[in-house]
Amino acid sequence: MAMALDMTAASELAVLRALERAGKRKVPRSERGRLDDVLPWEIYTHRPPVDPSDLDKVLANAWDLPAAVGFSEELISALDAYARTLLASGHAFNRDDLQRVLARL
Repeated sequence: MAMALDMTAASELAVLRALERAGKRKVPRSERGRLDDVLPWEIYTHRPPVDPSDLDKVLANAWDLPAAVGFSEELISALDAYARTLLASGHAFNRDDLQRVLARL
């Protein structure tokens, strides 16, 4: 049970970090000041959704750390697909949705 909780928490951290990186890449520095009160991993929700053709760019290297600490390719692929769905739709992260993604693995 504890291992499952650890993997859920680690997966959540990895997704939130990927969303944070994507948001920072999507919002020009000149516009970040007005978003100071927004959580870093929610910045992308305050902009138009990411164009699917830009997803590779905004998520570049987002999964390097999870891979380095031993996340499986299957897990990284599932987390990446979830993050891409959020970014392309503009929807905010939802822990219950992530748990459903993880339950399919």
